[in-house]
Amino acid sequence: MSELFVFDRIQFVSIIFSLFILGFIFNLVKKRRMKEEYSLLWFFMSLFLLYMSVDRYAIDRLGALVGVAYPPSVLMLLTTGFTFLVLVHLSVVVTRLSEQNNELIQEMGLGKLEEAKKNADILVIVPAYNEGNNIVEVITDLLNNAGLPLDVLVINDGSIDHTGPAARATGRALVIDLPKNLGIGGAVQTGFKYAARHNYQIAVQFDGDGQHLASELPKLVQAIQARHADLVIGSRFVHKHAGFRSTFVRRLGIRTFQLLNSLLIGQKITDNTSGFRAYSQPAIRFLAKHYPTDYPEPEAVILLGRNGFKITEEATEMRERQGGDSSISGLLGIYYMLKVTLGIIMTALRKPLTRD
Repeated sequence: MSELFVFDRIQFVSIIFSLFILGFIFNLVKKRRMKEEYSLLWFFMSLFLLYMSVDRYAIDRLGALVGVAYPPSVLMLLTTGFTFLVLVHLSVVVTRLSEQNNELIQEMGLGKLEEAKKNADILVIVPAYNEGNNIVEVITDLLNNAGLPLDVLVINDGSIDHTGPAARATGRALVIDLPKNLGIGGAVQTGFKYAARHNYQIAVQFDGDGQHLASELPKLVQAIQARHADLVIGSRFVHKHAGFRSTFVRRLGIRTFQLLNSLLIGQKITDNTSGFRAYSQPAIRFLAKHYPTDYPEPEAVILLGRNGFKITEEATEMRERQGGDSSISGLLGIYYMLKVTLGIIMTALRKPLTRD
C-alpha cells in the first residue's frame, strides 16, 4: 500500500506540473510574450507530459512500441528528441532574425547617405573594414588610373578606425557608414542595393585593402560589354604571370572550389575567391535581393550560374595587401573552406530563383 501511495503522489505531482507548464505557456502567448508559431512545440510537449501523467502505463506501452527493454529510458529518448527540436527551431528563428537584422543595418546605412549626383553609368563598390590606412590610396587609384568615367561608393562596414572619415575627406567618393559590421557579403550587397536603386549599368566590386589595380578595371568592363556577360571575374590564374598569386593554402581552396564549379555548373572558374568583379545590370538587380553573406564570392558564382547568368573571366594582376591582415588565415581558413563548400552544395541543390 505504501508503494501505491507514493506512486499516486508522484502521479498527482506530475499532473499538477504538466498543467502548470501548459498554463504558463498559454499565459505567455496570451500576453504576447511568445508568438503562436513558437509556442506550438511547447504546447505539444506539455500535453504529452499531461497524457503520460494521467496514464500510468504510458511509458510501458511506448517502450514496447519502440522496442526499448527498459521502459523508463523512453523518457530520456523523448527529452533528447524534444531538446533537439527546440534547438533546431531556435536556429531557424536566429537565422531569420539575423537576415532581418542585416537588412535593417543596410537600410540604415543607405538612409543616412545624402542624395548625390550620378556622374557615370559605372559604380565601383569598395567594401572596407578598418582600411583607414589604405582607403584614400584606393579611391585615388580608381579615379586617376581606371581610365573610365565612374562613381566610387565606399561601404564602411562598421569600422572602428578612421576608414569612414578618411574616405569622406577625399571629397571624391560616396560613403555609406553601416552602424554594425556585416561582413563582406552584407557590405557588398548594400552596394548592389544602391546601384540598383540608381540604375547603374555596371557595378564593379573592388577590395579596399589595395590589392587590386585600377588600371585593370577596363578589362572587366569591356568584357561585360563585348561578351554580353553578367559576371566577369578578375582572375590571377587564367595565365601565369609574375604578380602576386596569394598563399599556398588559399590557392588550394581555390582549386577545390574550381573542381566543385566544374561539377555543379559545368564551367571552369579559375579564381572563385577573387574580390575583383564586374556585374551587368540584370546581375546587380538579382544580387541586390539574393547576394550570399559572409564570404560570398565562391557561392555567388554557383548562384548566378544556376540561375542562368553568363559568367566569364579576365586575366588580371594584383598586389599583396597594402596593410592590415586577411580575415581568412590559419584555422579560420579551414573553417572558411568547410562553410563555403557546404554553402556551394546547398546553393546548387536549391531551385533556381525568379529573375525580376
